[in-house]
Amino acid sequence: MLSEGFDWKSALQQLFSATVNQQTLEEAAELMISVSTSDEEYHNECLHVLNEAMRAANDGDNSIMESINKSGYKVSNLVDAIELLQDFRSIYLGEYRRNME
Repeated sequence: MLSEGFDWKSALQQLFSATVNQQTLEEAAELMISVSTSDEEYHNECLHVLNEAMRAANDGDNSIMESINKSGYKVSNLVDAIELLQDFRSIYLGEYRRNME
């Protein structure tokens, strides 16, 4: 369970810096899977961060673009940011399910 004061924006920046930086989304997902398949709390955090980032981007929060653009990926608008986050979440969940079978 996520703590009440969980800072998902900081976690998003860390997630992109640590996993996506200069790698494909598939490679980033593999790094996340190496932890999340044995740590359900980390898995839940990853999903929460990606879901909250998509929600915030839909609400017009430009800080989401800044977090993404500090990694190896660049987005020029919130529509592109949402698409990238959706792709990342989909890839991550697909890899997670495959590894949990």
